[in-house]
Amino acid sequence: MAQWRDLGGDTFTLSLEPLRLNIGLVIGTERALVVDTGEGPRQARQILDAVREKTDLPLVVVNTHAHYDHYFGNAVFAAAGVTEFWAHENAASSIAATGHDVRAEVAEREPEMAAGEGEHTEIVVPQAIVRDQPVLVDLGGQSVTLFYLGRGHTDGDLLVGTSTALFSGDLVEEGSYPEFGDSYPEEWADTLRHISALRHRYEHLVPGHGGLCTDVAVRTMAETMATAVRSARQATRESPHDATKAIPILPYGPEQSRLFIGRLKAASTLH
Repeated sequence: MAQWRDLGGDTFTLSLEPLRLNIGLVIGTERALVVDTGEGPRQARQILDAVREKTDLPLVVVNTHAHYDHYFGNAVFAAAGVTEFWAHENAASSIAATGHDVRAEVAEREPEMAAGEGEHTEIVVPQAIVRDQPVLVDLGGQSVTLFYLGRGHTDGDLLVGTSTALFSGDLVEEGSYPEFGDSYPEEWADTLRHISALRHRYEHLVPGHGGLCTDVAVRTMAETMATAVRSARQATRESPHDATKAIPILPYGPEQSRLFIGRLKAASTLH
């Protein structure tokens, strides 16, 4: 089991294989807050055990967005007494609408979750909702800020700010290409610029997956994405009936480039 990394200010992060998923923990004097719950009950039990090694306080959960590896563990935390699950309103709606449809994604590592059979395999939808305005969650002695900067990796990416760290969810990933499957690439580049502008407030930036990120990494991710949008537009103007001709010139792998182009077309930014 991985070990917690101390980020100061009673804020910690735990990185879990095989997806290099980053879990957050913020400990107050009255409650503690957990950022994301993993991809099913097996991983969630590991996370909960690790949390309980740090604190016995009542828990609050935040799901940064509506991808299975960030919320499929909610039921384990609900069984442990958690009643307050936070998410952006769009993420909560997506979890409610599509949670059962993506169970097959975890068939190899979480077979019970994939089948929807066994303990703690139900889909727990967050009921504490963040909309356009930031929300302060009081943990006693300190507050955590939950806020939304706009569409990016999905239409419901929530950021979690503590006294020392910013948890970005999958708006920022380290060590791999961005995941464009549910994304809004042009808006995502703008959201990344906003994150970069906020970085002076936080000592650490914790991505959804991978190692801690620098300001330079976030700015580079934003500029790379903005350049890719311009390149895809230009290639499509030159070959309006075959947008896939843009794939070789994009700064991503073939699969992610196809998803990137598809999401641009879906958002009507390619004409």
